[in-house]
Amino acid sequence: MDLRTIFNSFGAREDYRQIIEEFNDFIKLYEMALLELQSDIEIIELEWQTRYEYSPFEHIKTRMKTPQSLHKKIERKGVPFTIEGIRDNIFDIVGLRIVTSFEDDVYKIYELLKGRNDLKIKRVKDYIKNPKPSGYKSLHLIVETELILSEGIRWVPAEIQIRTLAMDFFASTEHKLQYKYNTKELSQEMKDELFEVAQASSQLDEKMTKVRNTILID
Repeated sequence: MDLRTIFNSFGAREDYRQIIEEFNDFIKLYEMALLELQSDIEIIELEWQTRYEYSPFEHIKTRMKTPQSLHKKIERKGVPFTIEGIRDNIFDIVGLRIVTSFEDDVYKIYELLKGRNDLKIKRVKDYIKNPKPSGYKSLHLIVETELILSEGIRWVPAEIQIRTLAMDFFASTEHKLQYKYNTKELSQEMKDELFEVAQASSQLDEKMTKVRNTILID
């Protein structure tokens, strides 16, 4: 699906060239913001390694919603199909996922992000302390990252997810089962089995933290 098809599905005006140019300029702000956010996180990681000779970061992954994905979310939320409507209602056009080794590192990274002047944390959803019914765990942040442009400073929204390796394994597997294989609704038996996997992942996090803490004490 291209942008012209998406605009047409919302009954947008037919001077496609102008509206697509406007939309592309709007989206480029998010592309630049994602580069800025990724750079900031990489600097945090490098500073942590320099100071503590250790990094809580296992890996970092960025993503940007495709036009199709954005189209579906706009429809689902009933958002006006305008630049203003999208800007004021959709805050996860770009996202960054940080994967750590240990659960307490999730909150250490969160505290680091809270202390930055070039990042505003607007909303927090803690699915670690309050897991979803499926057993899914992760710390979700909606932030605004500072983007310094020639015409001035812009604050652009983004989503940051922070989770452990075990949480990431479960989340990725659940996503593949439910979405990648076109399964709209998992059976109760499959949900129960996935919940058991989530519990096992949590136990693994707890055991690894105990081992790490024992080593540090010794």
